[in-house]
Amino acid sequence: MVDNNTYWSPSRTYEFEVKVGNYDLSNDLISLNIITSVDLPYQTFLMTFFIDPVDFITEEIFGQKPIKLITKLLATEQFPQETINFELMYLNSNMDMQTQIQDPSTQQKDRTQITISAVSRSAYITMNTIVNSIYQGGLVNHAINSIVSSVGASIKYDPNGRNDQTIDQILIPPSTLYKTLKYINRTWGIYNGASAIYCSYDNVVHIKNMTNKMKQAQTFTLYQLATDSDNTETIDKCNDGKNFYTTVPLTTKYEGNSVFALLAPKQIYIVKPRDRLFQNIDVNLEAFSKEYGLISKNNTIFFDKQALKTDTRTSIHKDHTGYEVDSTFINGNMSEKIAGVTELNASVERSMKILNLMNVGECVLVTSKTNEQDRLAGKYILRTSEIRFNKSKDWESSAVMNLIRTNRVIT
Repeated sequence: MVDNNTYWSPSRTYEFEVKVGNYDLSNDLISLNIITSVDLPYQTFLMTFFIDPVDFITEEIFGQKPIKLITKLLATEQFPQETINFELMYLNSNMDMQTQIQDPSTQQKDRTQITISAVSRSAYITMNTIVNSIYQGGLVNHAINSIVSSVGASIKYDPNGRNDQTIDQILIPPSTLYKTLKYINRTWGIYNGASAIYCSYDNVVHIKNMTNKMKQAQTFTLYQLATDSDNTETIDKCNDGKNFYTTVPLTTKYEGNSVFALLAPKQIYIVKPRDRLFQNIDVNLEAFSKEYGLISKNNTIFFDKQALKTDTRTSIHKDHTGYEVDSTFINGNMSEKIAGVTELNASVERSMKILNLMNVGECVLVTSKTNEQDRLAGKYILRTSEIRFNKSKDWESSAVMNLIRTNRVIT
């Protein structure tokens, strides 16, 4: 139910409640950005208020209390379509100190913009909890489940393509949960493919095999509409949180030569099994990219094969002992480095359900009605999303998405 201090109209699509302790900042909020990424352990929030700085000082809003944020996508006055509750931890803010003394008799506020940056509180606590343990003769996924459970968080762990090698001893040195999960992937490999590791606002640790996600059904579809055609049917279905559309140009980036020059088209890993002095594991980066990259249909990898020859450009790795002759640690780490050879940036504007837009690491199907760009369509992985809300008369929303895959074209 919308409170008595607000109104509802057919154009009103969002409502936000913001409280720090008992102090209500809802009416002072003028913008909100929610940033989610597979490269970050938890979500970041930027909230801008139009408020008198004296109120911040008087109410002692200095970060010692959680920030309660509730977002509502409204269908009618009585029935929100989507309600999400966040509990945030204040990180920092900037404000100007006044040079004039206010006259209390006028009760006039000297308002200015103050932006607070914050993170999901429960996710921050979870990912920064220190863990330390030893596991004998077990699987990597058993160790991960045990570690996450020990900090009191839930886990959503993609079962596809997991490292199924039995490890004699998994030694977890004292470190934060997030660094520990990265350490496990770096040392043994979590998947035979690129992994995404982050904790969502509801205190669920997500571990995803992005390479395998490209082979599954998309979480949502993004349509690039042609401005000179009838798009009514497509627009009408883009209100369910599973379909979105854009009429603005998509921006794309490809860096095949840069990545192959940096990593080298041929790689040699010198590992140290228990029953021999050493063992070489050879990796052809082009073949590796086709098997373990983020591939949509056509697995052709474009790079200058004359300038970047395998017999003249080789990288040798000797500092990782490996585990026997298993190559999962290579597959898990190298695949992340070639995952984003192709990038696609898209923006959408309109009232939208936002939960799927925060579901990074998932597969997105891009469909273009512009014939010339069909080859750049297909499946991508949602790497980063920034959802933006700005208040004019009513709340207006938009979102910017960074999508990645390894191959350039689908045909």
